[in-house]
Amino acid sequence: MNRFRSRLPKLSELYDRFVTDDAQNFFRRFPARLRDENSATFGLYEQIERWLSYIPEPEWPYFTNKIKQTVFLCDLSRHRFWEQLHDVFNEALGVLTLRTNFGCEEVRLVPRKDSSTPDLAGQRGPLIHYLEVKTINHSQDERDSWYKEDKLKHTTLLPEALKNKIQSSYREAVSQLSAPDDAKTAKKIALLVFNPDYNFDPIDKPLEEPVRAYLIDIEKPSFEIICRIM
Repeated sequence: MNRFRSRLPKLSELYDRFVTDDAQNFFRRFPARLRDENSATFGLYEQIERWLSYIPEPEWPYFTNKIKQTVFLCDLSRHRFWEQLHDVFNEALGVLTLRTNFGCEEVRLVPRKDSSTPDLAGQRGPLIHYLEVKTINHSQDERDSWYKEDKLKHTTLLPEALKNKIQSSYREAVSQLSAPDDAKTAKKIALLVFNPDYNFDPIDKPLEEPVRAYLIDIEKPSFEIICRIM
């Protein structure tokens, strides 16, 4: 437990604040799941800890409130568990992206008044940056295959259903990034975070290549796409 706290201080803070004995609570067995520091699970949350470290202290209360809203949202029936909570974690990756990729000295989480609001705003000198995070999660077929006989067919091509999901997410991001009054003069970025199905496996090329090739085809001027494949 002490090792958990020393290596994952931000996640430890969230654990202390939100853990309960309720089976639906994400943090209930969190330290036990991270006992093996060489596991892929620990590696994932160590990565998330790094993202969290980039959230400015004034923005931390707003972020923790978003975690609070999702900590009990466990979707067992569709095998998606705490997917919505992890989508919130991905917003911390958006903060890191603004600060490291675009050099924003100031970053704030934009309070969501309605669905047209981008997630984040940053500033580098006089230039405002808006960033919207879209997480493209596993298909339902993939999730179901974890708990029954695997019927997913291997594919080396980007599935049409995934293309449609990517395009729909990007269009929504473009709409949200266009909403602020000063959007025309701002830098606008869509961060697409992918959890691809395991049956999508291109031959003799990294998985990133067909994904990025498709993103180049759909990317609009003034709405840059940053892609992160998990």
